[in-house]
Amino acid sequence: MPEDISGEGPRRRRGAMRAALLAALGAAAIAGPGAVARATEPPRPGPGQGADTATLEPKPEDPELAAQELAGREAAGQGLADHNLAETEGAGAAPALEPALVFALRQVGDPYALGGVGPHRWDCSGLVQRAYARAGVRLPRLAADQYRATRRIPRGDLRRGDLVFWSGDGRASGVHHVAIYLGGGRYLEAAHPGTRVRISTFADHNPHMYGRVTRTAAR
Repeated sequence: MPEDISGEGPRRRRGAMRAALLAALGAAAIAGPGAVARATEPPRPGPGQGADTATLEPKPEDPELAAQELAGREAAGQGLADHNLAETEGAGAAPALEPALVFALRQVGDPYALGGVGPHRWDCSGLVQRAYARAGVRLPRLAADQYRATRRIPRGDLRRGDLVFWSGDGRASGVHHVAIYLGGGRYLEAAHPGTRVRISTFADHNPHMYGRVTRTAAR
């Protein structure tokens, strides 16, 4: 008689399946309770197929050293951002003066030293004098004399490469500080003892006088 009529064939297949299931459960019981759980876990990746995420975690570091490294990266990033901004702002500077600005920007981070004329230690007028010498311009040594050697300009006419000055009495005789204008209200300065050559803004310290450096500024 055909199997689809008698039902003998399906009963045999179901019996075989039950026997196989019982055999598997018996083997798991002999192997221990963790065997069934392990059988349901996904396979671990083999070589070249990935790695356990635990092996990708960084090893513990000294917190102090990690903090110092982060601070160094942030400082370097900020210095680079300031440098790039200074390079792109203040359009209209005389191309002949660009070597002076390039030199001055390279000194950012050097310490201030009273009477410093470099290398790597500067006061305000010492840095200005050495920077503009790179552009073929001879400026006097002192900030007050440097102001006298420039052409007076109003603040609204400032452009990249001009000099900005601070005066205690609003006159040339009272000038006590000088910085290099970079454009966009920013200037580069060697400010005072305890600081380093830096880029500052008019919002930090507002200058009083403004001068344009020319190739005939020598005195």
